[in-house]
Amino acid sequence: MQNQTANTLKGKAVAALEAGKLQQALKKAQLGVKKFPKDSDFHAISGFVLTEMKQYKKSIPHFVEASRIKPDDPQFVENLANALMQTGQIPRALEYTEQKLEQFPNNKELNRVLDEIHLKGSNWRLIIEYASKKLKSEPDNANLLSKRARAFSQIGFVEDNTRDISRAFELEPDNVNIAFQKSVNLHQSGDKQAAKEILQRILDAEPENMFALMQMSSSITKDDAPKLMEAVETAIANADEDLHELEFAKAQLISKINGLSAAMPQYERANRIQHDGNPYDAAEEERKLKRTIELFPKGADLPTAGSSEAPVPIFVLGQPRSGTTLMEMMLSSATDIFGCGELMLASDLSREFEMDGQGFDAEKADEFAQKFRKMMPPIPDNSLAFVDKLPHNYQRVGFLLAAFPNAKIVNMLRDPRDVGLSKWIRRFPAGGMRYASNLTAIAHSANMYRRYMAHWDTVFGNRILTVPYEKLVADPKTYSQQVAAFCDIEWNETMMHPEKNTKQVRTASIDQVRNKISTKSIGGWQSVSEHLRPMLDGFDPALWPEYNLG
Repeated sequence: MQNQTANTLKGKAVAALEAGKLQQALKKAQLGVKKFPKDSDFHAISGFVLTEMKQYKKSIPHFVEASRIKPDDPQFVENLANALMQTGQIPRALEYTEQKLEQFPNNKELNRVLDEIHLKGSNWRLIIEYASKKLKSEPDNANLLSKRARAFSQIGFVEDNTRDISRAFELEPDNVNIAFQKSVNLHQSGDKQAAKEILQRILDAEPENMFALMQMSSSITKDDAPKLMEAVETAIANADEDLHELEFAKAQLISKINGLSAAMPQYERANRIQHDGNPYDAAEEERKLKRTIELFPKGADLPTAGSSEAPVPIFVLGQPRSGTTLMEMMLSSATDIFGCGELMLASDLSREFEMDGQGFDAEKADEFAQKFRKMMPPIPDNSLAFVDKLPHNYQRVGFLLAAFPNAKIVNMLRDPRDVGLSKWIRRFPAGGMRYASNLTAIAHSANMYRRYMAHWDTVFGNRILTVPYEKLVADPKTYSQQVAAFCDIEWNETMMHPEKNTKQVRTASIDQVRNKISTKSIGGWQSVSEHLRPMLDGFDPALWPEYNLG
């Protein structure tokens, strides 16, 4: 009888919710909470109705209770993670979401929440603020230091990241998460051997740690790969569900042992698992392009900020894996050019204009520039220019040139087939790279890049320099001189030797740029073309006249 009464009340609450009668639905759901406090559904309905009413803070206790009663129900977890994020409790939301993704690794909603947190630099700044306040009273709290280190890393504050993670590692060298961060930091700084030693210690303590296995799989030699393969396959066999991190590790090891062609089916499996949990939204990307063109139409008077401060901004952009890291390392090899890595600032500052009907005028451009310079990492006083090499800034050229009238835009153009292969055989956890785990989506994203750049070329003309990757690596002197002249900086022979640059590298090109400039990766797609057919068929040949894609 009690179950029948509860079900009837639930039915009425859900019916009211579906009819849009939110107050009525909430009243019935909360009556159910009082009468049946151990029934998780009434807490969940109450929380969901409050979410629909944008009362996220009030929804949290209900989702907490629903999740406590049914800890294995992912929907309750999703709702709580979203509510924490919507109420601005970013440190708590991030920690909770990442913890629950270990339990539900391929949950789309949790991945969406994680993406939304990751894609906003303002969220990382909130985490820094939160950790900094707590560290005043707990200066030796290794967990807080590692949280802040990670946040510093995300917004490009390299020295602060290194300082915090080094201190955390001194305090708790046996903490696996901290040790992993320290290993990554060492690898980014070019000390691969020390990084591998820490990874090995992690694996000695936790033989099935998927992040350590994945990182180690990209670092070890062909001779050591078979032994690690045993550990990876054991971890895969013992996992409760398919984990793309482990599948990528296996793919990398197969590639080292038997060659790239043999590894392609395994890369397909790894990418499919990742994409199923975090799919690409082509329609949303089309909408964003349409909105951008509306903001910066061809032939219109474009907004321009009133000042051109030094140091001069150099924005290196293009598709990820098109040579943007190489170009940054070449430019920042000169003593008076500071490389900032990939800053999230342009993405953060343009988001509100991309998403709603706001206009972007000269006043907004001034505000954009001021905020950008205020929030960017500190750079040496004697710097003539700084380099921001976030590839996806190709979507934001209008904002950048409006905000910085003296800015230089260097567009790295590379054969999309080589770029696509390079994306396909690497794991990209960043939310903005979800297209990289689907061959059709890789082609769509590549075509979008060319459409953006075609528009910017018609709007800005000679304010953009396009550098073909293939020509750059074949003749680095000529093309580095061309870039230096375009950027109004003095050419230096060190620009031809980026492998000698000691700055940290925090991208997928981390190992390639430690080697001398080479042409060996050109045309690599041809040997595995049969595995890339959906991508090859997806490129629009008309957008790529340089590469004979027909």
